[in-house]
Order: sequence, then structure tokens, then C-alpha cells
Amino acid sequence: MSTYLSLYMDNPTQGQKDGTLVSENMIQTSPLSVTLNATENESKSIKVALRCEDGYRTNGATVVGFKYWDGSVYQDEGGNVSKWKVAKYTGETEPTTWADSLVIEDIICAENYCFWVKASASSDEKPQTDRTVGIHIEGIVEA
Repeated sequence: MSTYLSLYMDNPTQGQKDGTLVSENMIQTSPLSVTLNATENESKSIKVALRCEDGYRTNGATVVGFKYWDGSVYQDEGGNVSKWKVAKYTGETEPTTWADSLVIEDIICAENYCFWVKASASSDEKPQTDRTVGIHIEGIVEA
């Protein structure tokens, strides 16, 4: 688990301290997961949040993106990374514009900073349980 900045799921509330901590580093005790019907080219959006530990905050840009776990290290490309997208949180309505990464210029403190992630499946995929895509968060945290 990250010591100072963590990701939360289960419909966190903007500006609050709710949600369920997402497990990190391929531990898979509490992963962010989604079930998709590939034959219908289904996609699902999930509201998540970043939150610093009490007494800490981000300094400068925080970048959220996705990495591929190749079994030993995270890679910038590979697997189903391209089927995951991220978008800024502008309210409870799901966004229409998605990107491969999100640059957060706002300061993230000890309350939820919400954003959206979306996973997609396509009809050319076979049924699978994919545990190879990780949400990658990079930034500076200070006391």
C-alpha cells in the first residue's frame, strides 16, 4: 500500500473520506474490477478517488494512467492497456471524453479527489480474467 497517496473505489464522494482502498502492487486483495460482455463490445465506467493521508498533500502535477504487468515488471504498453481510459470528474454524469492518461494539476489532500476510469471489451476477445492492467499514479507528496 502506498504510504501517502492511495486510490479508493466503491463510489467515493468528492471531498469526503469514503470509499474502499484499492489494493496495490498486484496483491489483488481488493482490486478494482469490472465484468464485461465482449460479444456486446461492452464498456463500463467506474468512479474512483485519490486521497492523501492526513497531514500530506500533492505538490505539482499528479498523473494517472495505465501500465501492463508482464509478470515481473510494469510496462508502458502491452496486454489490454489500450482498453482502459481515464477522465476528469465533473459531476455524477459519466464523461464523454476519455484519454489514456489524466494530468491532475489540483492539490490532492486528505479528502477524495474523484475521477473516472473506463474498461472496454471487444467482440474479438475470448472470455478471460485479466489481471495484467494496473492503474499507475505518479506525483510528489509533501507534508
